[in-house]
Amino acid sequence: MAITSGTLLGQLIVALATPVLSRMYPPEAFGAFSAILAIASAIGPAAALKFDSAILLPEAENDARGVLGLSLVSTLSVSALAGLAALFFGPMMLSDAWVQIPLAPLWIFGLVLTTGLFTSLVQAALRAKSYGLVGWRSTIQSVGITIGQLGLGLLNPSATGLLGGALFGRLLGFGALYRGLRPLLAERGGASQRALFRRYWRSPVILAPSALLNALGSQLPLVMVAAWFGTAEAGQLGMAQRLVFLPAALLGAALAQVFGAEIADRLRNRAGSSRGLYLKATLRIGMVAAPMCLAILFASPWLLPWLLGPGWQQSGLLAQAMAVSASVGLIVSPLSAVYAVHQSVASLAIDGSRIAFIVVAAAIVAATGAGVVEAVWALYAAQVLNYIVTWVYGLRIVSRGGTV
Repeated sequence: MAITSGTLLGQLIVALATPVLSRMYPPEAFGAFSAILAIASAIGPAAALKFDSAILLPEAENDARGVLGLSLVSTLSVSALAGLAALFFGPMMLSDAWVQIPLAPLWIFGLVLTTGLFTSLVQAALRAKSYGLVGWRSTIQSVGITIGQLGLGLLNPSATGLLGGALFGRLLGFGALYRGLRPLLAERGGASQRALFRRYWRSPVILAPSALLNALGSQLPLVMVAAWFGTAEAGQLGMAQRLVFLPAALLGAALAQVFGAEIADRLRNRAGSSRGLYLKATLRIGMVAAPMCLAILFASPWLLPWLLGPGWQQSGLLAQAMAVSASVGLIVSPLSAVYAVHQSVASLAIDGSRIAFIVVAAAIVAATGAGVVEAVWALYAAQVLNYIVTWVYGLRIVSRGGTV
């Protein structure tokens, strides 16, 4: 509960600051920032090669310290590779953003590095049962990001101000997590890192590619819009995303925790098929998602421009294009916990299908010469197709009651 409360409070702080930031930073600055952040967010969840998720597993604290070491080394290595890749390919893919952001590869390196470090430190804090600490970390980070972006915006309302604020918030959150790291740092001895790598080889070989595909599928639409239509349109999309997906961010984590715990309990107690629970949860969340979808479809074209101020008219139309995806995602994302609970190897294929759907949508957009609004409709329709596949296969998993 403490974790969820801290996360919800952090999201609310970001939402309340949005109308102020939108009047301080122009769409071009927000678009360049969103494009760089999207690249970092696509790589960040896999930066530790998912060794972070293995920190909770060893019985011995000194072995957990060794896994933390693997996680940190992996994070540094992947972050450096991401920065190098951005140095060579970034100017070709996102020339508009590169012009606005000096030293863009270093920003990507820093954002990927802090994301990977955060995931590792959070797991260390969870191992120490510092649940309140993890929750408050989200709040402290959001406060730091907001203060940093507002302060730098007063000095220089550019993409670098937004990026500087984002990094400042993350660094502020490190201090909050240090207490959860101290018990592991005090440990000595344990298995060698080579032995630990062999023991937890599934993390880099199976879990990391799945995390990368999942994150890439979420971030690709914004990167494509930035590449095709420029940073001004990417800024409109980034701002619309920030608000449209807020309900999913606020409710999704809590729903996933509750549903995942119920499914795991039934599996532990060998209570048989969870099909009924799965369908009942779909119906209950759908009763929230359906009116949310209608509200976004009908209200966003006039509400978002009014909320965000002059220059953000396009954001309302782009929010409309994301309405169905955001609402279906609110239903499916919590239910996708069945893949982890049942340890389903199909998750990698499901995540890969999202990329495939988006690539097909992108090809259609390129062939038809569609405008930005039509392109966003197509890209997020691809997301909806992936959610449907995810839901259908999840139903198959719970109906069989075993690993699929």
